[in-house]
Amino acid sequence: MAITNSMRRARPPALKTLTCACAALVLLGGCTKVILGGAAVVGYMSMEEEANFNAQNYAVADYMIQQAAPFINRHKDLIIAEPLGDSMHPGMSSILSKMIPERVGTRLSQLGYRVDLSQVISEADTNYLKPATVKGEKPDFALSGTYTRRHKDMDVKLRIADIRSGRVIAVYDYVLPLSHETRKMSEPKPQIIRMNDGG
Repeated sequence: MAITNSMRRARPPALKTLTCACAALVLLGGCTKVILGGAAVVGYMSMEEEANFNAQNYAVADYMIQQAAPFINRHKDLIIAEPLGDSMHPGMSSILSKMIPERVGTRLSQLGYRVDLSQVISEADTNYLKPATVKGEKPDFALSGTYTRRHKDMDVKLRIADIRSGRVIAVYDYVLPLSHETRKMSEPKPQIIRMNDGG
């Protein structure tokens, strides 16, 4: 599917229209422990940072699903959320490379879509969103993308694509401001690959 200029330029509603959502997230939230694979705590977001981060990614999900909804059967199709690729450091990942698709995928799940978050879970309490799957079921669509880190912000490019045909059915590009803490969370880290020695 060709990505039109209108799709590239389109933006979701401004965050100021999400004031109520942000307020609710602030009231319900606290400092969020960011845990990968049940390992040690690697960072915290303030309540305000988490509220803004969630609100932005939820707005992105709402916008993207408007494009993708005509192609996805919410009762049958499975969407897999994948870690974002670092355009400057291929083969490396960061905490934010998983948190962004996790939050976007969480919102899609809240909207009634079947989303596999297993590759991007950063918090244990998102396990309740695990969709009921048939043994051996393969995903139909992939939520993926890339990001480019700069000094004060990060350029994020997201897409939803049909895995079988490769057809892109939704796209969204945006800039994520980086605070001191989120900048640390965006730093690339080598992925650990376990090799089987054949023994």
